[in-house]
Amino acid sequence: MNQPGNIVRYKMVLFGDSSVGKTSMVERFVNDKFEEEYISTLGYNVYEKQIAYNDNIIISLLIWDIGGQERFRELRKKYAEGAQVAFIVYDITNRQSFDNLGSWRRDLDEFAGAVSFIVIGNKTDLEMDRAVSRSEGEILASQLGALDFFETYAKTGAGVENAFIQLATATYDLRNR
Repeated sequence: MNQPGNIVRYKMVLFGDSSVGKTSMVERFVNDKFEEEYISTLGYNVYEKQIAYNDNIIISLLIWDIGGQERFRELRKKYAEGAQVAFIVYDITNRQSFDNLGSWRRDLDEFAGAVSFIVIGNKTDLEMDRAVSRSEGEILASQLGALDFFETYAKTGAGVENAFIQLATATYDLRNR
């Protein structure tokens, strides 16, 4: 039984092509800020955020934001080891980033093993430039075995916090049935 104030820690990784908005999502969730001009993540950044759950549980996410460029593949492999949760992110205006989700899923399996993950379609503010429908995202997320699917907009935060909370709490519930 959990005692009040129990802390559960999950290592989280974010996978997806460069420039899909992974860092923007993390910055919005952890620091409640958005930068108009982001430089692509070179290497990795590590963040931590705690989520209160069920009156007596604190879920602490240690979030590893690793560069999406191919040259960081070995770094992703090293830092994804031991992860328990993940986001696989694509840009709704970039069909190629969506088409690469299967490859990102295979890397996640290879580097971290069986982890709980959510597929995120980011940049919903660019609806007029949408290249991937919501239903396509939902279908592929289901086919890949994701816990859930979200569309987000890091600039305003729409959907971002809910996605992180859903991943953390659903994982906790799955592990503590």
